[in-house]
Amino acid sequence: MNIERPISATRKRAFAVSALLIVSACPGRALGQDQPRDPAAAEALYMSGRKLVNDGNWDEGCAKFQASMELNPAASTLINIAKCREHEGKLAQAVVDYRRALQLNQDTLGEERKKQLEQVAKEGIEALEPRLARVELVVNTRPEGLEVVRDGIRLPLAALGETIPLDPGKHMFEASAPGYEKIEKPVELAEGQKATVELALVPATTTPKKAPSPPDKPKPASGGVPAWAYVAGGLGLAAVGAGVYFRFDQIAAEERIQTNCPGTPPVCDPTKEYRPDEDNARKDRSFYLFVGLTAAGAVGIGAAVFGIARGLSQKKPQAQSMHVVPYVGRGSGGLVLQGAF
Repeated sequence: MNIERPISATRKRAFAVSALLIVSACPGRALGQDQPRDPAAAEALYMSGRKLVNDGNWDEGCAKFQASMELNPAASTLINIAKCREHEGKLAQAVVDYRRALQLNQDTLGEERKKQLEQVAKEGIEALEPRLARVELVVNTRPEGLEVVRDGIRLPLAALGETIPLDPGKHMFEASAPGYEKIEKPVELAEGQKATVELALVPATTTPKKAPSPPDKPKPASGGVPAWAYVAGGLGLAAVGAGVYFRFDQIAAEERIQTNCPGTPPVCDPTKEYRPDEDNARKDRSFYLFVGLTAAGAVGIGAAVFGIARGLSQKKPQAQSMHVVPYVGRGSGGLVLQGAF
């Protein structure tokens, strides 16, 4: 959100021109320093920074001003650093640097130059202060161990309830305390905006401990009979049933042949329309199917009996003896299960 600055464009241009004329001069020395670290190098860095900033290279130019300040603090250098902060949008820090420059300016040599630097610093403060956002931070309760953080910086509790100047833009406020939920509140401030940020701490909800689950009850023994035994038994019975069906179909074909072709061996009357070929083929096919299916069924049932007997023996051992005997006769057929179990 853009807010119109309270300073006119003419006044800003006048301030910029005056700052350039005054601050672009060689940096004044800061008295009170018994042994300046390196004034000559500081002046060289200052001049290099001024050229870079005039060419629009703020990043490198501001770094030169900062290095010059470390080698030989001076009010004019600090004023340029304040202008760098303003260019970066760090208005609150820029105001702080202007105020420090006023203090440092007390040691500037030459009354005329001292007055000029003072005027530039005061005009910088006057131009920036209306643009600062201001926030009053309020916490509803102050339990033991309360911590309040703004933009990752821990604030002293004495700052609560006070109006603090901040840069316009996005800020994150946090509050936490033992036994309370952590509160995070993002706030976006416009230039010149005054706001109250309230952080309402809420007691942390305690999650009840989950009761231990009772031990699983032992499942009743099923005798240990494997599932495949039941499947094999079912398939075996189905195969035997199909085999019995084909055994009766074989018998029906034989009776049809005997009826139309009596005698042993059967002799068919050529004067009749009946031909035994189809019934002979049917008889043979049904016989082979009967034998094959019955044998397969016997194997399946035998495997099932073995599986069931083995499973039951794990539960209650006992002597077992069993046999599966196929039985085939005229007009009948099937399996005979013999043994003790």
